[in-house]
Amino acid sequence: MSGARWVKLGLFLLVVVGVAWGGLTALGLRVTDITPDNVRGFVLSFGVLAPVIYLAAYGQPIVPLPASVMTITGGLAFGPIWGTLAALTGATIRACSQFFVARLLGRAAVEKLLKGGVADLNQRLGDNSFKAVLLIRIIPNFPFDVQNYGLGFSRVRFAPYFLGTVLGMPLSAFVFANFGYALTDPRNTWKLLLAVLLIIGLILAQRRLTRRASPGPPGTP
Repeated sequence: MSGARWVKLGLFLLVVVGVAWGGLTALGLRVTDITPDNVRGFVLSFGVLAPVIYLAAYGQPIVPLPASVMTITGGLAFGPIWGTLAALTGATIRACSQFFVARLLGRAAVEKLLKGGVADLNQRLGDNSFKAVLLIRIIPNFPFDVQNYGLGFSRVRFAPYFLGTVLGMPLSAFVFANFGYALTDPRNTWKLLLAVLLIIGLILAQRRLTRRASPGPPGTP
């Protein structure tokens, strides 16, 4: 990435942080108020509707949300097992809804703009839908929302998209939900350290899979 692009990226991140900070301030919230206990208390304050509110917030397709943060929040609020299930359900709803939004926005119009190697890649995605989606979910090189809309605009079919999504996310969801749960109690320090080690291991495994999945130079087996 060139220096100019790094500068643009830095400015963009500063704008995002500034807007987020301004939004929180307008709501009367401070960044220092966002603690594990406060987040857990806020989610659980909805009582029996807490899971419904969580799934509605996570599953909606419009407002951008970091999947890792939402999964950690699920672990914070509902514990390691129910938090994992809630996060997987919310992520699956979000993935499907964003896929269909992309289709409604016009996949055909996007396909007309694709030429050369990009068009060939789009065709390969369609021919190997399940494998492509499964690898993308296991090796998340792009933000979750970008994955969903990108795959929605591609030739990937919905059935393998859904199956690859469901089978590709449980491991990372379990790790991040357990990380969130470990933040709720100082006695869980060993669980927190274990979760951090699992996250590091997951990242290293994803990078290894990325290198294996990357095609070699022309002529190599």
